Amino acid sequence: MAALARTAACLAPRTAARAFVTRSPAAAGSVSLAPNHRAHLLFGANTDVGKSIVSTGLVRAAAAASDRVHYIKPLQCGGSDASFVLQNRPGDERQRREHVKCETLFRWETPASPHLASRWEDLPVSDDEVLSTLQKSLQKIDADARQNEGTSVTIIETAGGVLSPSSSSPRNKATTESFWGWSTQADLYASLNLPVVFVGDGKLGGISVTLASLEALWRRGYRVDAIVFIEGQDGGESEDDIKFGRGNTEALQEYMAMQVTDGQRPLGEDSIICLPSLPPMPIPLDAWYESNRGAFAELHRSLSQG
Repeated sequence: MAALARTAACLAPRTAARAFVTRSPAAAGSVSLAPNHRAHLLFGANTDVGKSIVSTGLVRAAAAASDRVHYIKPLQCGGSDASFVLQNRPGDERQRREHVKCETLFRWETPASPHLASRWEDLPVSDDEVLSTLQKSLQKIDADARQNEGTSVTIIETAGGVLSPSSSSPRNKATTESFWGWSTQADLYASLNLPVVFVGDGKLGGISVTLASLEALWRRGYRVDAIVFIEGQDGGESEDDIKFGRGNTEALQEYMAMQVTDGQRPLGEDSIICLPSLPPMPIPLDAWYESNRGAFAELHRSLSQG
């Protein structure tokens, strides 16, 4: 019973005595970008499916194309995905730092869901704060793009899965006397009307969670431009081993083919790809990224043609 009481105390906001104010997030509205500025939200079917791996690959591909690249992580709980992106840029880009900029908007030290980390550390961040800060970053990037030739690319990596919680705050909608309210990742960013690169689950059982996540995005009006799987470690390396990531990719391609409406399918077969499994830690990823440079370059070109 004592353990349960301690758990309940941790889950409750530390400032439960304050007078809560409940209000809906401000209507952020869609983001209007310059013709030479492309931005994508990067969602995943779950945590640990490879969102930062794919983000880094897209950053590398854009940098190789001489684009100005911006990586934004709105919510970070423990660690630093922005540092991962910077550390895994190609060697020549380390001498051209001006081409790749990384930014984390809100950070908590606790490696947990944002709605819990913000409570436990007593550092609430509302939906309005997240959206307004993200919009300011995008506006700054966009203003620079309008003043310069060439292309600017922005990758915005979300936290956890499509329906994972964002940060909680007493100023969020549905806040009560018992807990601070929060929104799902998909609900938080929907008003921005930005297209999506989606990272599916490449492990056994990943088809259902991938489709459920996609349905949640489509239901909220998102346009999904590409789906990327990374072969799971349980997929094996020999030709006789079952490749679950490849199988999940084929299943998604078949699913899209069965969803044809008025001669159009939600996503073309070429927009659903599978990358090979990652090397075991602590092997560096340089060779893996180099061997998949062509796949990321093709994905970058496809997204640019949008």
